[in-house]
Amino acid sequence: IKEKQDFFVFGRTYVEHSRREKSTKSNMNTTLTLLKEFSPKLSLPDIDYPLLLRFEHFLQTKRLQTNTIAKHMRHLRTFYNEAIRRGLLLSTSSPFIKYHIKTIESKHAFLLPEELQKLEKFSNATIKSELRHTLDAFLFCCYTGVRYSDFIRLCEENIVYPDGTHAWLTFKSQKTGVDIRIPLYLLFQGKAMKLLKRYPDKDAFFCLKPNSIVNKELVRLGKLVGIEKHFSFHSARHTNATLLIYSGAQLT
Repeated sequence: IKEKQDFFVFGRTYVEHSRREKSTKSNMNTTLTLLKEFSPKLSLPDIDYPLLLRFEHFLQTKRLQTNTIAKHMRHLRTFYNEAIRRGLLLSTSSPFIKYHIKTIESKHAFLLPEELQKLEKFSNATIKSELRHTLDAFLFCCYTGVRYSDFIRLCEENIVYPDGTHAWLTFKSQKTGVDIRIPLYLLFQGKAMKLLKRYPDKDAFFCLKPNSIVNKELVRLGKLVGIEKHFSFHSARHTNATLLIYSGAQLT
């Protein structure tokens, strides 16, 4: 070990210069914030097996779900492995050799048509809400099946009119690299296009808050309109598939 470096300085610097997605960097910073709340002063060598167990218990006391805890522990492992690569820690001393990150099989949440209607009514209400942008973005992705990672990369140039009249959404999927073409005017009575028309600045519409913040706002929205189930922005993609099935589409 070369030096007893402050863990949080190391972690924040790593995230700042990382080439990871903006949403991932935000989540990693959340892990650092939780860890600092758990142990305000921490150096790299302090990350040992007993500390991992205590941190896991700390996250449980905050009533975080098993898979959410697993996400934070994976981030912590990423920091530790980076310190090893930089020669600041020894690979043989890694507590992650013993520690097992626990996960459970997650059920893909989706909204039923009647639940989606509650959000649509709220979106169409004349009252203004700080949550409206998040809600409209979520609904747009419910109608199109677009992932968060692709949505935040969209701009007005991705909306094209091949015949001069009918709008299509065209982009390359960040996750799969596949070229996607979605007929906005055809899907669900053109609801996605109607949402877009509310935003003269299309680029601003596609500029969304970090995923973690958006998901917290969706929890608030769910409570406001009386949806009991927990759902996230990724649920929009599964909701889209559900809506297509309800409309008689064959999914392969």
